[in-house]
Amino acid sequence: MTSNQVLPSSVSSPSSSGYSTDDASRTSTNNPTKLKTNRLFLTFAILCFMVAIVNIQFHHQFHDEHVGDKLKRDFHERHFQTSRTNNAATDSIGSETNNINDSNEIHKLAGLHCEEKYGGPNDAYAENEMAFWSDIPSDASYKSPFMIEGEEKFLTFEPDHGGWNNIRMAMETALVMSHAMGRTLVLPPEQRFYLLGKSDQQQKNDFDFGDFFHLDSIAIEHENFNVISSEEFLQRFGKTGKLNNVQTGKPEIWDEKQHSSSNVQSYLRKVGLNPVWNPTNCIAAFPSTTGPESVAELRLAHKDIFSEANGRKRPSLEEFEGKPVDVDAPMEERMRELMADRDELCVYDERLQKAQVLHFPAEKGTRLLTHFYAFIFFADWKADLWSKRFVRDHLRYIDEIMCAAARVVKAVRERSKDNGLFDSMHVRRGDFQYKKTRLEANELIAKSKDNLIEGGLLYIATDERNKDFFEPFREHYEVIFLDDFKHLLTGINTNFYGMLDQLIASKGRVFYGYVNRMRGYYVSKHKLKGWKDGTMESYYFFPDDKSNQMKTYQPVKKPIYMREFPTSWRDIDKGIDDINQ
Repeated sequence: MTSNQVLPSSVSSPSSSGYSTDDASRTSTNNPTKLKTNRLFLTFAILCFMVAIVNIQFHHQFHDEHVGDKLKRDFHERHFQTSRTNNAATDSIGSETNNINDSNEIHKLAGLHCEEKYGGPNDAYAENEMAFWSDIPSDASYKSPFMIEGEEKFLTFEPDHGGWNNIRMAMETALVMSHAMGRTLVLPPEQRFYLLGKSDQQQKNDFDFGDFFHLDSIAIEHENFNVISSEEFLQRFGKTGKLNNVQTGKPEIWDEKQHSSSNVQSYLRKVGLNPVWNPTNCIAAFPSTTGPESVAELRLAHKDIFSEANGRKRPSLEEFEGKPVDVDAPMEERMRELMADRDELCVYDERLQKAQVLHFPAEKGTRLLTHFYAFIFFADWKADLWSKRFVRDHLRYIDEIMCAAARVVKAVRERSKDNGLFDSMHVRRGDFQYKKTRLEANELIAKSKDNLIEGGLLYIATDERNKDFFEPFREHYEVIFLDDFKHLLTGINTNFYGMLDQLIASKGRVFYGYVNRMRGYYVSKHKLKGWKDGTMESYYFFPDDKSNQMKTYQPVKKPIYMREFPTSWRDIDKGIDDINQ
C-alpha cells in the first residue's frame, strides 16, 4: 500500500445487505419478468459500487497529498487527549486500529503487541524488557521552520552499499534531514541489501525499509512528517513531467517500464540537486529560521570558532572528554563540541532550500556513512533534542522483530543461574574485517575476562558459522548463541537474525562491542548507572588503550561510523514542554 492511501473500511457483501436467496427463489417462481429486472438492477448497483471503490482508491493514490490523512486526523484527535508522558508501556491508541496489519498499523506507541499477534511473550514483560522508547504527544506536532504550507519538496536518497548497520545509519540520517528540511521523504524501491539475501525456505530477501521499521505509522503519528514510496513519487511527478533535469532545466520524463532500483537511482540523480556534504569533513547545519540572517548566524559562529576569536583556541577532543557541553547551551558552544574532530560547515542555505528535490547518492564524498546525531547540527537546541527523541521513540524495529527478541531474552534470563543476569559480546568474523580487529578466541577471552563473570552465562552475537571457534570460551563461561533458541523463532525471516542478535546482546549486564545506542536509551530511561553522563558497562576489544571509553563521556570523533556516542541519548528529554514554542 502506498503511503498516501487510506486503509479501506470493511464492506458488507450483497448477501448481507438485505438481499436474500430465498427472496430470489420466490421472485423467480412468481414473476420472471420482475426477477430479470431485479437482476439487472442488482448488476448495475454492483458495477456502480465497484466504480466508486476504484475512484476512491485512485483519489487516495494520486490526489491525497500524503500518508493516510484521515488516519492522521483520527490519531491526533485521540492522541492529544492524553497527557504528556515519558513513561513507556502506558498508552494505547485505541482498539479500533487492532485489525491493521503490522507493517501499516498505528502501533502501540510506548509498548509492544506480542502476546496475541506474535506468540509471546506477554505484552507487559516485552514492554518492560525491550521498550526503550517513549510516547510524547507534544513531539508529534513539532514542525520544521522550513515546511511551507502548500509547497511540496522532496528528499531522495540511496541505501548504503555496506552492511546492515551502515544501511540503517544512512536511512536514519536521510529521515532526520527530510523532517529538518520540511521535505517529504521518498523511500528507495524494494531491493536486495548487502548480506540480507538469504533465501531459506523461499522467504523474502528483497526489502524496502518498511519491512524493518514502522514507517507508515511514523508518518501518521507525526502530522508534519511525510513519506511516500519511490513508485508513487515517480508516478505523480516523474511520469507527468513535473521534475526537471538539474543540468538542462528541461522536464525529465520517467519511463515506468524501467522500474528497477538501479534505473530509479539513475533517474533521481538527474532530477535531484546533490548537496556535496561529506560527513567525514563537515557537519550539516540547519538554521533556526528561514532567511539569510539565520544562515549568516551559523557561518559567523563557525568563523569565530576557527579564527580563534577572543583568544579562544580551536576545539579539541580532549576539551570535551568527560566534560559534555550542556544540551541547551548556546549555539556556538554546542557547535564547538560537534566540530572537535572536523572543521567544515555545510549549511542548509537558501540555494538548497529552494530546490524541489535534494538527492543523496551513496558514493564517495557524499555517502551518508555516519550517525544522524554526529552529522546533523541544529542552531535551535530544542530541534536537536527533538530529532534524537524522534529516532529513539519511533524509528525502532517492527513488533515482529522486537517480540522475537523478547522471547529469546526471556529464555536466556530463565537459563541464567545468576538471578537472570547474563553478559554479552559481539564478535564479528565475516566480511571486510580489519586485520587488527580479527582476534582469535584466546585473545578475546584475555581482553574481556576482567569484566565478565567467570562461570556465568555469556551470550555471543556473531556471524561466525563455525561455532567451534568459540570452544575456548566454554572453559570459562556457559556460552550460548542465537542458534540455541531457534525453536522460538519459527516463521521469522532469517535475514532478521542479525537484528535479533543486536537486540538480545544489548540486554547484557556487561557488553563487549560497538553498537551501544539501544543500551544508552535503556540506561537513560531506567536511570541505571551512568545515565546522567551517558556512560555504561560497555567495552571494546580494540584498540587496547580505548577499551573502556564507554566508561567516560566521549565527544563525536572519527572514524564516526565505527561506534556510537552518548550525545545521541544523554539528556535528550530536556525541553519537551518547550518544543512547540
